[in-house]
Amino acid sequence: MIKKYRSPIQRLTVLLLFISFQSCYYDHPEEEVLSKTEVSFAADVQPIFDANCTVCHPALVPNPDLSEGNSYPTLINENYIIANDLDGSLLYQRLIGNPSVMPPTGSLPDSQITLIKNWIEQGALNN
Repeated sequence: MIKKYRSPIQRLTVLLLFISFQSCYYDHPEEEVLSKTEVSFAADVQPIFDANCTVCHPALVPNPDLSEGNSYPTLINENYIIANDLDGSLLYQRLIGNPSVMPPTGSLPDSQITLIKNWIEQGALNN
Protein backbone atom coordinates (compact mmCIF):
# COMPACT_ATOMS: atom_id res chain seq x y z
CA MET A 1 0.00 0.00 0.00
CA ILE A 2 1.31 3.46 -0.93
CA LYS A 3 1.39 5.90 1.89
CA LYS A 4 -0.08 9.27 0.97
CA TYR A 5 1.71 12.36 2.13
CA ARG A 6 -0.79 15.03 2.96
CA SER A 7 1.15 18.06 4.08
CA PRO A 8 3.18 20.13 1.62
CA ILE A 9 6.25 19.70 3.82
CA GLN A 10 5.94 15.92 3.66
CA ARG A 11 5.57 16.04 -0.13
CA LEU A 12 8.54 18.38 -0.50
CA THR A 13 10.70 16.19 1.74
CA VAL A 14 9.88 13.07 -0.26
CA LEU A 15 10.49 14.91 -3.54
CA LEU A 16 13.89 16.20 -2.38
CA LEU A 17 14.93 12.74 -1.21
CA PHE A 18 13.85 11.26 -4.53
CA ILE A 19 15.80 13.84 -6.52
CA SER A 20 18.93 13.46 -4.41
CA PHE A 21 19.10 9.74 -5.19
CA GLN A 22 18.70 10.18 -8.93
CA SER A 23 22.26 11.06 -9.92
CA CYS A 24 23.59 9.07 -12.81
CA TYR A 25 26.83 7.11 -12.76
CA TYR A 26 27.81 8.75 -16.04
CA ASP A 27 27.43 12.33 -14.80
CA HIS A 28 31.13 13.15 -14.97
CA PRO A 29 32.53 16.49 -16.02
CA GLU A 30 33.91 16.57 -19.55
CA GLU A 31 37.40 17.25 -18.22
CA GLU A 32 37.50 13.92 -16.36
CA VAL A 33 36.52 12.05 -19.51
CA LEU A 34 39.06 13.90 -21.66
CA SER A 35 41.89 13.29 -19.19
CA LYS A 36 41.55 9.52 -19.65
CA THR A 37 42.04 9.47 -23.42
CA GLU A 38 45.31 9.81 -25.26
CA VAL A 39 45.60 13.17 -26.98
CA SER A 40 47.10 13.27 -30.46
CA PHE A 41 48.97 16.38 -31.54
CA ALA A 42 48.02 15.93 -35.20
CA ALA A 43 44.39 14.93 -34.64
CA ASP A 44 43.49 16.99 -31.55
CA VAL A 45 45.89 19.89 -30.93
CA GLN A 46 46.81 21.11 -34.42
CA PRO A 47 43.13 21.50 -35.46
CA ILE A 48 42.68 23.84 -32.47
CA PHE A 49 45.59 25.94 -33.71
CA ASP A 50 44.26 25.88 -37.28
CA ALA A 51 40.82 27.08 -36.20
CA ASN A 52 41.88 29.68 -33.62
CA CYS A 53 45.52 30.69 -33.83
CA THR A 54 46.95 30.67 -37.34
CA VAL A 55 45.08 33.84 -38.28
CA CYS A 56 47.76 35.64 -36.25
CA HIS A 57 50.51 33.03 -35.84
CA PRO A 58 52.45 33.35 -38.18
CA ALA A 59 50.36 35.71 -40.36
CA LEU A 60 50.65 38.75 -38.07
CA VAL A 61 52.89 37.52 -35.26
CA PRO A 62 55.80 35.36 -36.42
CA ASN A 63 56.50 33.59 -33.12
CA PRO A 64 55.28 31.08 -32.35
CA ASP A 65 54.51 29.81 -35.82
CA LEU A 66 51.44 27.63 -35.23
CA SER A 67 50.87 26.64 -38.84
CA GLU A 68 50.69 22.96 -39.69
CA GLY A 69 54.14 21.45 -40.14
CA ASN A 70 55.85 24.25 -38.21
CA SER A 71 53.93 24.34 -34.95
CA TYR A 72 55.33 21.28 -33.18
CA PRO A 73 59.04 22.03 -33.70
CA THR A 74 58.47 25.71 -32.89
CA LEU A 75 56.61 24.95 -29.67
CA ILE A 76 59.12 22.40 -28.42
CA ASN A 77 62.42 23.83 -29.67
CA GLU A 78 61.64 27.39 -28.56
CA ASN A 79 60.26 26.26 -25.15
CA TYR A 80 56.69 27.44 -25.64
CA ILE A 81 55.74 23.97 -24.43
CA ILE A 82 57.66 21.96 -21.86
CA ALA A 83 56.49 18.36 -21.67
CA ASN A 84 54.83 17.47 -18.35
CA ASP A 85 55.22 21.04 -17.08
CA LEU A 86 52.09 23.20 -17.27
CA ASP A 87 53.62 26.00 -15.19
CA GLY A 88 56.65 26.20 -17.49
CA SER A 89 54.67 25.97 -20.73
CA LEU A 90 54.24 29.55 -21.94
CA LEU A 91 51.59 28.66 -24.50
CA TYR A 92 49.41 26.92 -21.91
CA GLN A 93 49.83 29.79 -19.47
CA ARG A 94 48.62 32.24 -22.12
CA LEU A 95 45.61 30.03 -22.89
CA ILE A 96 44.53 30.18 -19.25
CA GLY A 97 45.07 33.95 -19.04
CA ASN A 98 48.47 34.20 -17.40
CA PRO A 99 49.48 37.02 -17.91
CA SER A 100 46.81 37.67 -20.55
CA VAL A 101 44.50 35.37 -22.46
CA MET A 102 45.15 34.05 -25.94
CA PRO A 103 43.60 34.34 -28.37
CA PRO A 104 42.94 38.04 -27.78
CA THR A 105 39.38 37.64 -29.10
CA GLY A 106 38.53 35.55 -26.04
CA SER A 107 39.40 32.34 -24.31
CA LEU A 108 39.18 28.99 -26.06
CA PRO A 109 36.44 26.64 -24.88
CA ASP A 110 37.38 24.72 -21.73
CA SER A 111 37.29 21.44 -23.66
CA GLN A 112 40.00 22.67 -26.06
CA ILE A 113 42.18 24.01 -23.25
CA THR A 114 41.77 20.67 -21.48
CA LEU A 115 42.92 18.80 -24.60
CA ILE A 116 46.08 20.94 -24.79
CA LYS A 117 46.62 20.54 -21.05
CA ASN A 118 46.29 16.75 -21.29
CA TRP A 119 48.59 16.65 -24.31
CA ILE A 120 51.29 18.49 -22.30
CA GLU A 121 50.73 16.24 -19.28
CA GLN A 122 51.01 13.18 -21.52
CA GLY A 123 54.50 14.25 -22.60
CA ALA A 124 53.73 16.67 -25.48
CA LEU A 125 54.37 13.98 -28.07
CA ASN A 126 54.49 14.59 -31.81
CA ASN A 127 51.82 11.99 -32.45
